[in-house]
Amino acid sequence: MRIKRNAVTTSSATTWHRIVASLFAALIMLFMISGLIHFLSSSGNKYDANMIRRGDTTIATVESGSTDSAKRDDITSTTAEQSNNSDYQHILSLTLDISPPTKIRIAVLKDKCPKAYEFLSFMVENQQTECNPCTIYRGEPVPTYWGSKDYPDRYFDKGRWGPPYALVQGGLVNSKFNTVEQDNHRPKVLQRGMVAWAGGNSIHFFIALADHPEWGDVHTAWGEVLPEDMSVVDALVKERPLKVLERNNPVLTNFVEPMYFHLGWEGVER
Repeated sequence: MRIKRNAVTTSSATTWHRIVASLFAALIMLFMISGLIHFLSSSGNKYDANMIRRGDTTIATVESGSTDSAKRDDITSTTAEQSNNSDYQHILSLTLDISPPTKIRIAVLKDKCPKAYEFLSFMVENQQTECNPCTIYRGEPVPTYWGSKDYPDRYFDKGRWGPPYALVQGGLVNSKFNTVEQDNHRPKVLQRGMVAWAGGNSIHFFIALADHPEWGDVHTAWGEVLPEDMSVVDALVKERPLKVLERNNPVLTNFVEPMYFHLGWEGVER
């Protein structure tokens, strides 16, 4: 009987050892599984974070690209609007007969000045017989004190605005018209680049080299020199010889040699 009790005791001890070993193995397995889950979760978060960062960068790039595209669209739209603007659909070119040949392009404001447009069309179509002559003959530089409050606020008798300065003047001499019927487009301030009739309804015109607040709304502005061509107009008074006619009242400054020019429409159908 003693031998049997020892066998039972030995069997019980073995069973407990197995249970403990199984529990220990289970704990190790749970620990490993927990570690694996934590690792996978951490890796997943890093991956998600990287994806978010990459996604943000992509979004920023797309947004930036969209902005650039929008800017390009805006520029294109603006350019298209300008090209479709009736004020810029009728471009009159004055090709000066000088060396090298020089062109000044003027956007004729047909809708605002239809009478001026009609006269200019007549001159273009008949310039072989009617431009007798078409010249640019006067050049008044912009003085350094232009608009200075140190000078009287007038355009005569040594005023801050004259005797009238800051313009280039020409004429469209012909055998049919001595005057041009006036249109009702008289800006309160003639701005740099505007083209207007000189002396009321004269067939002579001038290009403003600076803003002219001194005259008020007495001149009909029928055109605008294209901005990229204003440097050409500026160069005329800066580079070509001038002569001052001091005996005139007001004093005038003319080019030593008048410049003949040819007229033409360009760029669009009339």
